[in-house]
Amino acid sequence: SKMIKARITLTLMLLSALLATSLSSCREKPSDPDRTYYSELRAVKKLVVGRMTLSKMATIDDIRLSEAQGLKQTASALLAAIKPGSRKAAYSYDTYLRAYIDLEKLTPADISLSADGKSMQLTLPAIEIEFTGRDAEIREEHYRVTGLRSEINADERAALKEEMNRLLKEEVRQNPAFTSRLTELAKTKAVTYFTQWGRSQGIDVSIRFKD
Repeated sequence: SKMIKARITLTLMLLSALLATSLSSCREKPSDPDRTYYSELRAVKKLVVGRMTLSKMATIDDIRLSEAQGLKQTASALLAAIKPGSRKAAYSYDTYLRAYIDLEKLTPADISLSADGKSMQLTLPAIEIEFTGRDAEIREEHYRVTGLRSEINADERAALKEEMNRLLKEEVRQNPAFTSRLTELAKTKAVTYFTQWGRSQGIDVSIRFKD
Protein backbone atom coordinates (compact mmCIF):
# COMPACT_ATOMS: atom_id res chain seq x y z
CA SER A 1 0.00 0.00 0.00
CA LYS A 2 1.11 3.56 -0.48
CA MET A 3 0.74 6.55 1.79
CA ILE A 4 1.44 9.73 -0.11
CA LYS A 5 2.43 12.85 1.79
CA ALA A 6 3.67 16.22 0.63
CA ARG A 7 6.21 18.57 2.15
CA ILE A 8 6.95 21.95 0.62
CA THR A 9 10.20 23.82 1.09
CA LEU A 10 10.32 27.29 -0.44
CA THR A 11 13.62 28.91 -1.27
CA LEU A 12 13.39 32.28 -2.96
CA MET A 13 16.69 32.94 -4.65
CA LEU A 14 18.40 36.26 -5.07
CA LEU A 15 18.51 37.41 -8.65
CA SER A 16 21.77 36.77 -10.43
CA ALA A 17 24.74 39.09 -10.48
CA LEU A 18 24.55 38.93 -14.25
CA LEU A 19 21.18 40.70 -14.22
CA ALA A 20 22.45 43.38 -11.86
CA THR A 21 25.50 43.90 -14.05
CA SER A 22 23.53 44.17 -17.27
CA LEU A 23 21.02 46.62 -15.84
CA SER A 24 23.66 48.77 -14.16
CA SER A 25 24.83 49.82 -17.61
CA CYS A 26 21.83 52.19 -17.68
CA ARG A 27 23.10 54.46 -14.92
CA GLU A 28 23.82 57.31 -17.34
CA LYS A 29 20.63 58.76 -18.78
CA PRO A 30 20.45 57.61 -22.43
CA SER A 31 18.96 59.69 -25.22
CA ASP A 32 16.04 57.26 -25.51
CA PRO A 33 15.66 55.88 -21.97
CA ASP A 34 12.41 53.97 -22.48
CA ARG A 35 13.86 52.02 -25.39
CA THR A 36 17.21 51.41 -23.64
CA TYR A 37 15.60 50.07 -20.46
CA TYR A 38 13.31 47.91 -22.58
CA SER A 39 16.25 46.42 -24.51
CA GLU A 40 18.27 45.75 -21.35
CA LEU A 41 15.39 44.06 -19.53
CA ARG A 42 14.33 41.98 -22.51
CA ALA A 43 17.91 40.75 -23.00
CA VAL A 44 17.76 39.02 -19.59
CA LYS A 45 15.19 36.56 -21.08
CA LYS A 46 14.13 34.07 -18.38
CA LEU A 47 14.50 35.57 -14.90
CA VAL A 48 14.12 33.00 -12.10
CA VAL A 49 12.55 34.54 -8.99
CA GLY A 50 11.61 31.52 -6.87
CA ARG A 51 12.08 27.81 -6.28
CA MET A 52 10.02 25.15 -4.56
CA THR A 53 10.99 21.65 -3.44
CA LEU A 54 8.15 19.11 -3.34
CA SER A 55 8.69 15.90 -1.39
CA LYS A 56 6.68 12.72 -1.57
CA MET A 57 6.82 9.83 0.85
CA ALA A 58 5.47 6.36 0.14
CA THR A 59 5.58 2.94 1.74
CA ILE A 60 5.89 -0.54 0.32
CA ASP A 61 4.36 -3.34 2.35
CA ASP A 62 2.41 -6.54 1.82
CA ILE A 63 -1.02 -6.18 0.34
CA ARG A 64 -3.83 -7.38 2.58
CA LEU A 65 -6.37 -9.88 1.33
CA SER A 66 -9.15 -7.35 1.94
CA GLU A 67 -7.35 -4.85 -0.35
CA ALA A 68 -6.53 -7.29 -3.15
CA GLN A 69 -8.01 -6.75 -6.60
CA GLY A 70 -7.76 -9.42 -9.26
CA LEU A 71 -6.17 -12.86 -9.23
CA LYS A 72 -2.56 -11.67 -9.10
CA GLN A 73 -3.06 -9.44 -6.07
CA THR A 74 -5.19 -12.08 -4.35
CA ALA A 75 -2.45 -14.68 -4.84
CA SER A 76 0.16 -12.28 -3.46
CA ALA A 77 -2.02 -11.49 -0.45
CA LEU A 78 -2.60 -15.19 0.29
CA LEU A 79 1.15 -15.89 0.04
CA ALA A 80 1.91 -12.97 2.35
CA ALA A 81 -0.59 -14.27 4.87
CA ILE A 82 1.06 -17.67 5.22
CA LYS A 83 4.74 -16.64 5.08
CA PRO A 84 6.27 -15.84 8.48
CA GLY A 85 7.73 -12.37 9.05
CA SER A 86 6.92 -8.89 7.77
CA ARG A 87 7.94 -6.70 4.86
CA LYS A 88 7.75 -2.92 4.95
CA ALA A 89 9.83 0.01 3.71
CA ALA A 90 9.38 3.76 3.41
CA TYR A 91 10.93 5.95 0.74
CA SER A 92 10.99 9.68 0.00
CA TYR A 93 11.57 11.52 -3.23
CA ASP A 94 11.97 15.18 -4.27
CA THR A 95 11.07 17.07 -7.40
CA TYR A 96 11.47 20.76 -8.08
CA LEU A 97 9.43 23.71 -9.31
CA ARG A 98 10.65 27.17 -10.18
CA ALA A 99 8.95 30.49 -10.79
CA TYR A 100 10.26 32.76 -13.51
CA ILE A 101 9.46 35.87 -15.52
CA ASP A 102 9.91 35.63 -19.28
CA LEU A 103 11.25 39.11 -19.98
CA GLU A 104 11.27 38.42 -23.71
CA LYS A 105 7.51 38.95 -23.47
CA LEU A 106 8.01 42.62 -22.57
CA THR A 107 6.77 45.19 -25.05
CA PRO A 108 7.91 48.82 -25.33
CA ALA A 109 4.52 49.86 -23.92
CA ASP A 110 5.32 47.97 -20.67
CA ILE A 111 7.94 50.57 -19.67
CA SER A 112 6.81 54.14 -19.15
CA LEU A 113 9.30 56.70 -17.86
CA SER A 114 8.12 60.06 -16.56
CA ALA A 115 9.15 63.27 -18.34
CA ASP A 116 11.67 64.11 -15.62
CA GLY A 117 13.11 60.55 -15.69
CA LYS A 118 12.58 60.09 -11.96
CA SER A 119 9.70 57.58 -11.98
CA MET A 120 8.81 54.53 -14.04
CA GLN A 121 5.74 52.35 -14.49
CA LEU A 122 6.97 48.81 -15.20
CA THR A 123 4.44 46.16 -16.22
CA LEU A 124 6.02 42.72 -15.96
CA PRO A 125 4.87 39.53 -17.69
CA ALA A 126 2.96 37.06 -15.54
CA ILE A 127 4.89 34.73 -13.24
CA GLU A 128 5.27 31.31 -14.87
CA ILE A 129 5.85 27.97 -13.12
CA GLU A 130 7.69 24.93 -14.44
CA PHE A 131 9.09 21.61 -13.22
CA THR A 132 12.89 21.67 -13.31
CA GLY A 133 13.91 18.12 -12.45
CA ARG A 134 13.71 15.41 -9.85
CA ASP A 135 15.99 13.33 -7.65
CA ALA A 136 17.91 10.62 -9.48
CA GLU A 137 17.11 8.11 -6.73
CA ILE A 138 14.53 7.73 -3.99
CA ARG A 139 15.76 7.90 -0.39
CA GLU A 140 15.25 4.96 1.94
CA GLU A 141 13.73 6.23 5.18
CA HIS A 142 12.82 2.88 6.73
CA TYR A 143 13.46 -0.75 5.82
CA ARG A 144 12.36 -3.87 7.68
CA VAL A 145 12.11 -7.34 6.14
CA THR A 146 11.95 -10.26 8.57
CA GLY A 147 11.28 -14.01 8.54
CA LEU A 148 11.00 -15.62 5.11
CA ARG A 149 9.83 -12.49 3.33
CA SER A 150 11.64 -11.49 0.13
CA GLU A 151 13.80 -8.36 -0.05
CA ILE A 152 12.42 -5.29 -1.80
CA ASN A 153 14.11 -5.30 -5.17
CA ALA A 154 15.29 -2.64 -7.63
CA ASP A 155 12.29 -3.11 -9.92
CA GLU A 156 9.88 -2.42 -7.06
CA ARG A 157 11.80 0.72 -6.07
CA ALA A 158 11.90 1.96 -9.67
CA ALA A 159 8.16 1.37 -10.09
CA LEU A 160 7.47 3.19 -6.81
CA LYS A 161 9.56 6.18 -7.92
CA GLU A 162 7.65 6.53 -11.18
CA GLU A 163 4.33 6.25 -9.39
CA MET A 164 5.38 8.88 -6.84
CA ASN A 165 6.45 11.21 -9.65
CA ARG A 166 3.15 10.71 -11.48
CA LEU A 167 1.07 11.32 -8.37
CA LEU A 168 3.08 14.39 -7.41
CA LYS A 169 2.64 16.04 -10.81
CA GLU A 170 -1.05 15.18 -10.80
CA GLU A 171 -1.43 16.71 -7.34
CA VAL A 172 0.27 19.92 -8.49
CA ARG A 173 -2.08 20.11 -11.48
CA GLN A 174 -5.18 19.56 -9.36
CA ASN A 175 -4.23 21.59 -6.29
CA PRO A 176 -3.57 25.28 -7.09
CA ALA A 177 -2.20 25.88 -3.58
CA PHE A 178 1.28 24.75 -4.65
CA THR A 179 1.68 27.13 -7.59
CA SER A 180 -0.29 30.02 -6.08
CA ARG A 181 1.93 30.14 -2.99
CA LEU A 182 5.10 30.07 -5.06
CA THR A 183 3.67 32.67 -7.45
CA GLU A 184 2.79 35.15 -4.70
CA LEU A 185 6.18 34.87 -3.00
CA ALA A 186 7.93 35.15 -6.37
CA LYS A 187 5.99 38.36 -7.06
CA THR A 188 7.14 39.78 -3.74
CA LYS A 189 10.76 38.97 -4.57
CA ALA A 190 10.47 40.49 -8.06
CA VAL A 191 8.89 43.70 -6.73
CA THR A 192 11.60 44.04 -4.09
CA TYR A 193 14.36 43.52 -6.62
CA PHE A 194 13.09 45.91 -9.30
CA THR A 195 12.28 48.55 -6.69
CA GLN A 196 15.84 48.38 -5.39
CA TRP A 197 17.21 48.38 -8.92
CA GLY A 198 15.20 51.52 -9.69
CA ARG A 199 16.58 53.26 -6.62
CA SER A 200 20.11 52.46 -7.78
CA GLN A 201 19.23 54.27 -11.04
CA GLY A 202 17.64 57.19 -9.21
CA ILE A 203 14.18 56.09 -10.38
CA ASP A 204 11.04 55.39 -8.35
CA VAL A 205 9.70 52.20 -9.99
CA SER A 206 6.06 51.08 -9.69
CA ILE A 207 5.53 47.44 -10.67
CA ARG A 208 2.48 45.65 -12.01
CA PHE A 209 2.03 42.14 -13.43
CA LYS A 210 0.09 41.29 -16.56
CA ASP A 211 -1.83 38.50 -14.91
